[in-house]
Amino acid sequence: MALRDVLSHYGRIVLMVAAFVFVAGIVAGPILEKFQFSEIIVTERSSQPALPPVSPPSERQSGKPG
Repeated sequence: MALRDVLSHYGRIVLMVAAFVFVAGIVAGPILEKFQFSEIIVTERSSQPALPPVSPPSERQSGKPG
């Protein structure tokens, strides 16, 4: 077989596999959504943040006599 024929043969195989994967993904998508858990679990942080939150400067800290 010539190189051109071999490449053509493998190209067809790759296209068939790609088409199969594409169709399988479309079919399996809705089915897999039913098995995934829709609940989201949120946990609280158990430690304090490393830096305290930044607060706007008050009148005492702005340098006004008072």
